[in-house]
Amino acid sequence: MEILIDCEKLRSRRVFNDYLEAVMDLPAYFGRNLDALYDVLSTVNGGAPCHFRIINREKESSRMVGHYNTFLQMLEDVHDFNPNVTYSIEPSQEKQEKE
Repeated sequence: MEILIDCEKLRSRRVFNDYLEAVMDLPAYFGRNLDALYDVLSTVNGGAPCHFRIINREKESSRMVGHYNTFLQMLEDVHDFNPNVTYSIEPSQEKQEKE
């Protein structure tokens, strides 16, 4: 499973959590916070691969900077427990075109 996290579009925690619920088929007990996401990801799909592709990090909302930093740390922590959970941070298309 690949999950696209577009930091430019996911500009609030509510929108971020709504998006995750829509694309990840999260269980009913999902608590809409990063601790709950950690719990889900540590046992996701019985160990099936789950990759988060993060784009437009440089365009994230200023109110989401701390949340995205914590989200990335949580992904690193959960990867230690479940190595099938991975992520990549990709530069925006606009930035790639300028280079």
